[in-house]
Amino acid sequence: MSAIVFPATLYQTKHQFNDHSSDDMQCGDLTEKQLRSDLGLDDVSNIVDPWTGEEVSIFSSFRKSQPKSKTEIAQILFDEFLRSSLPTHYLGQHNLFNNLVKHFYHGNGKSYSSPFLDSAYKSLILNEQSSPSSSLKIIQSFLDKVAIDVKNGLSDADKNSITKAIGNSILPKFNRWADSFNGLGMSIHDIYATKIQLTKLDITESGYVAKVTFTGQDHFGLDKTDIMNMKFHYIRAFRIWFVLQRWEKFAFKPFFTNMKAEFEISSRRNG
Repeated sequence: MSAIVFPATLYQTKHQFNDHSSDDMQCGDLTEKQLRSDLGLDDVSNIVDPWTGEEVSIFSSFRKSQPKSKTEIAQILFDEFLRSSLPTHYLGQHNLFNNLVKHFYHGNGKSYSSPFLDSAYKSLILNEQSSPSSSLKIIQSFLDKVAIDVKNGLSDADKNSITKAIGNSILPKFNRWADSFNGLGMSIHDIYATKIQLTKLDITESGYVAKVTFTGQDHFGLDKTDIMNMKFHYIRAFRIWFVLQRWEKFAFKPFFTNMKAEFEISSRRNG
């Protein structure tokens, strides 16, 4: 029975990393008619009408403003996007959310990662250990039972058993109640792809030490299902976001948000 080779992938979601084909990674693919008529996004901003470039105010019926350029409209919409995302813009991980919006404006679709995001991801996984369905807790429980009795490492059969158990676990997602207010729910929310790897396993007569790496990736972008969901459809921040991303006149590029967390787990033999 041969031992597995490290790093060994214990789990990989069906969703793949770097999936540019998903709908939330599309940009500039919709016309004004599709956005206004088909998706009901006629009313987008409280400040400027993106379709005409004219200012929106109580006086607009009495006087015509000079239409703004597409560049000026985009800047106004991005500023309003941040302000209308309260309390995300001001509370919790507001720096992360603000940086993601700025990256959306300037990043041209380049992937995003940061120590703040990695730290939030690691805290999320650690906090979930109180649940028996925690993926990290399941891995440790399995290693506690198997590695203690195995001198030659884990076999492929052992790895497959862990993979099956993780498949029934809770994978890390920023969908807690608190994430609705701390900025993480809007910044990341549902992590699109997850990979869990066992990068090290040292078994000795006294016990074992293992290193486990979680890698996650989400998409900072909206799909049609998102904007047609009544939970988001009438929230101005999401309307602005969708138009900035999907309207052919703007076409700001969505991007991948990458996060990683490493853990060391261990156990000692009794006696």
